[in-house]
Amino acid sequence: MDRHSEEVLRTKVSPFDEVRNLVQQDEKRPMEPNTSVNPFIQAAKPPFIRRKWVAVMHAILLLFVWWFVYSDLFPTWERPIHYEKPDGTKLRDFDEIIPSEKLEWHPCFNATLGLQCARLTVPMDYHRPLNESKDNPKVHIALILAPGKHTGEKKVSTSPLILNPGGPGGSGVQLVRMISSFKIRETLGEDQDIVGFDPRGIGATMPRADCFSYGPDGKMTDPSSFDGGEDYATGNFHRTMWQLSGLEVGLANSTSGKLCQEKDSIHGKDSILKYVHTPSVARDMISIVDAWDEWTESLGKKSSVVCHSESEVSPKVILKKENLHALSHGTGSFEATSAGTYSLDTKGKLVYWGFSYGTLLGATFASMFPDRVGRVILDGVVDADLYVSPIWSDSIRDADTISDSFAKYCQEAGQGCALYRKGDTVKDINDRFYGLLESLKDRPITGVDKRTMSPVVINHSQIKALLFLTLYSPTASFPAVAYLFDLLYREQRDFLATILGGSAIYDKNPLCASPLPSWEYPSEAQAAIMCSDKRYPYSNLEERFQKLSKVSFFADVWITVMLGCDGWRIEAVDPPMRWDDHPAHKSKPIKTAFPVLFIGNTADPVTPLFAAVKMAKKFKDAGLIEQHSEGHCSLAAVSKCTIYKIRDYIKEGKVPPPPKEGTDLNDGVWDKCDADEWPFHPYNGDEYITKGGAEVTEEAEMMNAMKEMQGAFRKLRLYGQPEVLPEIVPLGFGNQL
Repeated sequence: MDRHSEEVLRTKVSPFDEVRNLVQQDEKRPMEPNTSVNPFIQAAKPPFIRRKWVAVMHAILLLFVWWFVYSDLFPTWERPIHYEKPDGTKLRDFDEIIPSEKLEWHPCFNATLGLQCARLTVPMDYHRPLNESKDNPKVHIALILAPGKHTGEKKVSTSPLILNPGGPGGSGVQLVRMISSFKIRETLGEDQDIVGFDPRGIGATMPRADCFSYGPDGKMTDPSSFDGGEDYATGNFHRTMWQLSGLEVGLANSTSGKLCQEKDSIHGKDSILKYVHTPSVARDMISIVDAWDEWTESLGKKSSVVCHSESEVSPKVILKKENLHALSHGTGSFEATSAGTYSLDTKGKLVYWGFSYGTLLGATFASMFPDRVGRVILDGVVDADLYVSPIWSDSIRDADTISDSFAKYCQEAGQGCALYRKGDTVKDINDRFYGLLESLKDRPITGVDKRTMSPVVINHSQIKALLFLTLYSPTASFPAVAYLFDLLYREQRDFLATILGGSAIYDKNPLCASPLPSWEYPSEAQAAIMCSDKRYPYSNLEERFQKLSKVSFFADVWITVMLGCDGWRIEAVDPPMRWDDHPAHKSKPIKTAFPVLFIGNTADPVTPLFAAVKMAKKFKDAGLIEQHSEGHCSLAAVSKCTIYKIRDYIKEGKVPPPPKEGTDLNDGVWDKCDADEWPFHPYNGDEYITKGGAEVTEEAEMMNAMKEMQGAFRKLRLYGQPEVLPEIVPLGFGNQL
């Protein structure tokens, strides 16, 4: 353990310590509930459960809540800017890196992993290039590189794999930092360089889309400094107070559009809030690709080597369209309908894996720069036509399907599900589950948080928002949901109050301790991006909500994600993408330099399979994979089949066939992959090897890598995720990345 990690453990309350203390208290608590209080207990009394098992489940539930809620509030990213590598090289933080129009990498954050960081300067307004005037506004993009293991004289990959976690507002820097210590390269190949970047307005990319932070007299005092002289600590305090007061009076819990207008007016035509929309970020990715090529060419001149990765296919290979899809191991079929060839060369092109909103960014890039597509994977596909509209009504068409599957999986798990009772049918569990949820309307969870001795009230709406969040990763979350509702069923409300209680908001340290690096504070990036991308103003909200409520039980949760745009009055300099033009005006499918790969789960709470099929048809020869699992993006469940197809696409250019629609999604023809885990039946690498023997060791290592990446992925706020338990969490959670 390095010195920084030891310091964090000394200064930060450990959730494991809290678990131990609470379990010790719980072991003294009587197990049998007061059946006269809860009417649902009369239907089926809980079986005897050993206290040790209960203690373990309490620990799991507390860690689950910590993982989903508190982990984003108390950043634990290493900031070893005062430490050195063994050779004496200083590890830098972003505020110590001078921006440049060329890629200049510096060791950063973690010496063992060899991470490198850079700040690439690009135009804020691509209509005002940097070479036209030194006074034209700039954006300094924060990038992080996790180098692959290259053998011999080979230095770097021809093209790095650029990751985007979605959001909008997700930090690619934080994603790469989280996964770089895992064995992700065992999935993609050890010689694959991986790059993450913070899109404009986000994280360590400056300037930030922050409406609450100002310098003295409400202005930036030092534009040349890393953070522009703005006081982010005070701004975050004001943000927290605003959002808490908004909830108290029943307002939509979103940032004030008027405050953002004030910030925008200070900077006028050079305000970052006018330039964070998705098309500008797509142009930034072109700048990153070009800067990478320039950098690798400079390495080649110094060492006289061609910078191709060992496992990359020869860039001279040209594939005919029919051969392109024949390479795939898919279950679907493909018939060549026209002549066409594709080059496997990725030099000068984008190699990209985008999740959630990152699929909208990737699709935007592919539509704007089709000749610059090298490999583009769009995973958990956003319906672009719907995205530019006021309300994303069809996005949650599968949310209830996933929610309703809880009872089925619980019944199948039997005693492995805490809410199961002997002899239960699926209907029994479903009725118990929704009955308990409904009971919170009249009788919310009240109690005392024993960690802070503070009062706690958790109501129906907050638990419902938490349940919606669990739909993003039901394999990981459903067991904890079962235990949470079992505690409610058994009237363990005091313990629930402690688990779900508001220790975070009563802890003064996040607001009063030493300031964090400016790039770790929350911002208004999500609202700025999402609202700038919309083509139409809000209208008839009540009518729209009524229609949405017929689509999903979670309509009230979902609509709050979009309500903030109702007061957004800052227009992007460039108009939004015209994704949803009338069919008569739509162009033919876009021909990209290499086919795009789309991935969708059978049931996704916010990016349904329907959207993946629809978007794939917008691009010529695009492939589609359906993963038979519930949750958001393919990382919601480990699938050996999906992993192999992703690897084959990136490394060998194997593309699954384009989708052929049937009468509905059930009989459509495209590649389909089974998942190797599901709720109450998680993937276990050791068990997999035990059953399969030594010959499956490599497969198990790849699947273990994806399992670890899955864990990191759950810590990021994804497309449309609501703020969970907002009144007990500093509102940084809403935009913390």
